Amino acid sequence: MGVSDASNIEAQIRTLVLTRRIRPSEFFIDFDRLRSGFVTELQFFRVLWENLGLKLSPEQQQAIIAKYDTKSNGNINYRVFCEIINQPFQANDLGIDPRNQEAQAKEFLGTERSVQPLGQDEEATLDALLRNLQKYYTYRGINLRNCCEDFDRHHIGVIEESQFYRSFPRPPEVTVEDLDLLVKKYRHPERHGLVVYLNLHHDLTEIGKQAVRDEMNARLGQMNITDLLPPAENADVNLQQILDKIRVAVFKNRVRTTEFFKDYDRHKCGMITENQFQCGLALAIGKEAQLSRSEIQVVGEFYKQPNGMVNFKEFCDMLENAFNIPDLDKKPTQVVVRPPVGALGRNLVTLSDEEEARAMEVLCVMADQVRKRRLMMYQYFKDFDRSRAYSRVITQTQFGRILHFLSLNIAPEDFKLLCRKFRDAETGDVNYPAFVQTVDRDFVNYTQSQTLEESRMTPPPSAKTREITDHTISAPNIQQEEITYEDLMARIRHHVLTNRLRVIEFFQDYDTLRSGSISKPQFQRGLSVLGLSALGQHRLTDAQLRVLCSYYQSPVAEDKVLWTKFMQDIESVFTQPKDLEKMPSHKVPPQEIFRVPKPGTMDWRFASEDHKALHDQVMQRLQDKANQRRILTKPFFEDFDKHNNGYVTTKQFRQCLTMLDLKCTEPEMEALEARFCNDTGFNYIAFLGELQPTEKPKLMYLERQKEVREVNQRTKNPEVDPSRDLEVILLKIKNRVFKERIRIYEWMKDYDKLHTGRMLKINFRRALDLCKFELKESELAILEDIFQSPVDPDYVEYLQFCEAIENIFTKNHMEKTPLEDVQVFSVADEWTQNRLSEEMEAQTLDALQRIADQVRKNRVQLYPPFEDYDRVKNGTVSRQQFRRVLKVLSLDSLVPGENDWNGLWARFQVKIGGKNDVDYNSFAKTVYGMAGFGPNP
Repeated sequence: MGVSDASNIEAQIRTLVLTRRIRPSEFFIDFDRLRSGFVTELQFFRVLWENLGLKLSPEQQQAIIAKYDTKSNGNINYRVFCEIINQPFQANDLGIDPRNQEAQAKEFLGTERSVQPLGQDEEATLDALLRNLQKYYTYRGINLRNCCEDFDRHHIGVIEESQFYRSFPRPPEVTVEDLDLLVKKYRHPERHGLVVYLNLHHDLTEIGKQAVRDEMNARLGQMNITDLLPPAENADVNLQQILDKIRVAVFKNRVRTTEFFKDYDRHKCGMITENQFQCGLALAIGKEAQLSRSEIQVVGEFYKQPNGMVNFKEFCDMLENAFNIPDLDKKPTQVVVRPPVGALGRNLVTLSDEEEARAMEVLCVMADQVRKRRLMMYQYFKDFDRSRAYSRVITQTQFGRILHFLSLNIAPEDFKLLCRKFRDAETGDVNYPAFVQTVDRDFVNYTQSQTLEESRMTPPPSAKTREITDHTISAPNIQQEEITYEDLMARIRHHVLTNRLRVIEFFQDYDTLRSGSISKPQFQRGLSVLGLSALGQHRLTDAQLRVLCSYYQSPVAEDKVLWTKFMQDIESVFTQPKDLEKMPSHKVPPQEIFRVPKPGTMDWRFASEDHKALHDQVMQRLQDKANQRRILTKPFFEDFDKHNNGYVTTKQFRQCLTMLDLKCTEPEMEALEARFCNDTGFNYIAFLGELQPTEKPKLMYLERQKEVREVNQRTKNPEVDPSRDLEVILLKIKNRVFKERIRIYEWMKDYDKLHTGRMLKINFRRALDLCKFELKESELAILEDIFQSPVDPDYVEYLQFCEAIENIFTKNHMEKTPLEDVQVFSVADEWTQNRLSEEMEAQTLDALQRIADQVRKNRVQLYPPFEDYDRVKNGTVSRQQFRRVLKVLSLDSLVPGENDWNGLWARFQVKIGGKNDVDYNSFAKTVYGMAGFGPNP
């Protein structure tokens, strides 16, 4: 029992695994919790039996154990076993051809074609029958598998012979003998009476695929190469130029050249015939690279081998790595060859000298019209370019329509000349971005090339243009000004501080190796994203960029910039130095020193005294006039400020002053412009701030904080009308308990866990608050003192309190006194509990007697006037309403003094919703009773 036996077992297992399409490692890993790669022998053979259905004999098990028990500890290395099973061949066995070691999967579920071999005539008949069946099924869209699987209950690809005869879709020309031949061929080798219909379905599918491949090869073999190529231009061509042209075309069009050659290479050896190479190259890149027949022949001759075959593999490897080096991650010091400038762009066609001169003349005229009329041409051309991903070309008809729409009409000969000048080499259409960039100096296309940039057309200056230029004030040339590093850094720090930017976020993505340095183009790109560009808030000129790049240039590489040093210098506006936690006594300068005015702002400290005096004089005069007339000046300036940035032009400033009737002389106007102007324009916000200064809003935060502290420090509000009598307090509680049927004991027993009858005073107050009796602090203190526990002064005898309150319903121990009469508790009116002094009581009774006499004499109805004010019908009115009703009834004269009114209010006072009102029902009943008749006289 040796290695050969283990290899045979592995081949058997490998075939079974490939047939069932399973991964054996997934079953072993469940037993390997520590992921050590080892399982026990029992677990190993258990997986083979339960998951693969493979029962090994004892001899075979010993062979497997001898090979994979590497540590001789009873554990089998299943990881090495799975690697060998998953390998298509033995990589270490170099003595055998790998193609002879490949494990071929069985046809279906482990079945094999172990039938009796058919004769030569039967095989030929069967082959013709299968081809006819394939054509018949393909034409009618019949799927044999779908027809037979209804009888296959277990979906194993096998049905009975009778079921096969019933379900087989038979063409009219197929006889019963043909069906017998199919059954004989595809009968199951081990199970008698069954037919493997799935093998027949796979054979028909493979015949269909082979028919398609044969038809494709036949078409390619009959194809003439001259039909795919442009006519030959020049037989004497340079090979390097041809290869460069093909390389650029492949790179630009993203062509996978291998896909056009590999179908010819049946043996996968990298060799095809010369005719096949020419056909594949023409199909792949012939049109895009504008290859002629002679150029393709030159390339084929270069890669032609001595045996007459062409090595297309070497040719495709060269194209796939056109501007790249394979395995570049293993060659970090290798220099990648970049394409020349403009090689990947769409270069313009070179015409003859006469045609170039005429084209330049036409383009100069069109550029002059575009500049004068301020035309934006690119949008009109782009509307016609609706192909996928924007091809940036349009047809000549569309090109002429757009020129006519823009009123850029030219002669037909000139139009044809422009079409040839901007003709795209691949499509033959017009390259409209190149044309727009040529005639429009404000348009910059992102696909421009070097030749296109050099071919910009500048219109010759006319006499009128020279005349206007001579009388125009030239703007200062920023690039010619002296640029200092300190001023430039101050401007950048101001920009970063104002917008609260983190500089590291704009540069760290370019520094993938965290070396602290990036290339100069990447540094400029980061500055542009930071906002230091023409589209941002501050534009850096080329000279300023050169100053920054030269100052922060890396000492190791000349094309690198130390962006980390630049970041530290800029972010010093927020904090400095870097290790501030190590220097607690260091004083950080305020951020205000890093703020700088806009470029072009005049430093007023260095202005002359006469200039300052003139400015102060005109500002005082304008301020007096504006305040006298109460002019609202800001809306006039905002109408001109379309961008809402606080700036207008000097002409707009003068126009606004004229509209506001604030007249100034020319010297005064120049003084104002010198004070408030910069490169952006006239700062009207600062001007209006001095002309009509507004009071700054007072910061009330500190004052509000002070008031909140005072309110929080105040003591509790004094009590209003607290009761000092225990009987009154208990009566208030009894009335509330009687009305709402409250059981006080249920709220208090939870605080007495031991059922002692006592509870803490704080819990006593908490329980009364839960009952919502609304007792005041002094009233609670009276109850605590009365019911204080004699055992512990911190406790209250709440059971005694509950008995004193609940005696309104019944008395305790009634079973001992059955003859005792129990008085029913009744809730008295609230006004009856009001107590007046003897003097006020007598004065109030006199007032009520006078009112009762008047009511008896005039038979006055008291209820209707009061009910008009009682909207909620609760029997109460306010004091003012009470006094108003008596005035309406002409009874107010009987209550002459305020003391009398206060007595009436105090006698019939009730508390409703926290407010003291008057109970007019009780008042009317009392008056009617004193008058001697009922409420309805």
